Amino acid sequence: MAKHDVYSSLAERHGYKDSLRYCRILEYLMTPKQAELAALMPLKYEELAKKLNMDVAAVKREVEGLYRTGVIFARGPENLEESSFALAVVQLHDITMCSFDRDDVRDKKLFELWDDFCVNEWDPDQVADWMKREQPQGRIVPAYKAILDSPEILPCEDMRQIINSARSIAVSYCTCRRRKGALGKKCKKSHSMVDIQFNVSAEYLISRNAGKRLSREEALALIDQCEGLGLIHTCENSTRMRPRWGMCNCCTDCCMIYEPINRFNTPVTKCIAKSRYEAHLDEEPCTGCEICVDWCPFGAIEMVKPKGSKKEKAFVDTGKCMGCGICVLKCDYQALSLKQVRPPEHIPQALAL
Repeated sequence: MAKHDVYSSLAERHGYKDSLRYCRILEYLMTPKQAELAALMPLKYEELAKKLNMDVAAVKREVEGLYRTGVIFARGPENLEESSFALAVVQLHDITMCSFDRDDVRDKKLFELWDDFCVNEWDPDQVADWMKREQPQGRIVPAYKAILDSPEILPCEDMRQIINSARSIAVSYCTCRRRKGALGKKCKKSHSMVDIQFNVSAEYLISRNAGKRLSREEALALIDQCEGLGLIHTCENSTRMRPRWGMCNCCTDCCMIYEPINRFNTPVTKCIAKSRYEAHLDEEPCTGCEICVDWCPFGAIEMVKPKGSKKEKAFVDTGKCMGCGICVLKCDYQALSLKQVRPPEHIPQALAL
């Protein structure tokens, strides 16, 4: 198979056969021989060797290289035979950029290639896909300290229970934030090691030197740190306790979901479901300090002068409020709280594909 054809063939699997940008990413990640291998997988080593006129030892070395790069996925590092090429763009995007072996300076070209493709092709395609879906693919998990007094917290919306239910936990780079940071676009929230994965996904990242193992105590401390930074807990829209996405801790200026939503002026709820909670204001203790306005990631709070008041107070636009709870944590005067306004059925039992 010709060089261009093999890269195009792999790009076609992800819906980008005619994308020169996507093919350039694949060319950066794989030699033509490796691309041929990836295109033939999953096959046993001997079958690959026969088809490509290579010896089995050489095939094994190339497959190991592809695994380290993040191009192929296997049952585990001890059994790479019959591995498979990445199933989708998001898989390739995240795994090829989160490894600790990647260097922001040495591999700047890779980050540039991904950013060019995302901004010009993938982001608009994602937005178009979200607009067609009947059910959001993701959901907000509220800051747990903002709902401690809630009488009916579900396990799948309580970060403490999500963390405690996992057999193993790992933290990795947020590849969105790392990609932007490598190009000099410093995130306002700054912390890049915030992507949390559980169980099989956690062990996979650790095996590839792309994840750091965390104890439950360390994971909860990281959650506290993320909430202090004003990051938004986001996971798949289901009641699963170990979401397939893991637990993203997002900002609105880097995230592959929130940044395109803002850039294309798309309703957030086309992709991300609100939590079951909503911010409510107690006017009495509100001093009008505007801290909540500065911290709300969804522009859901503004200052208004209530009837009979001499000064402005915070006002929550419940249509825009996603129920993340960041404003509650940042209010020093306890004027804001999260109230439960949606039933348990608001969160689907399974993710709609």
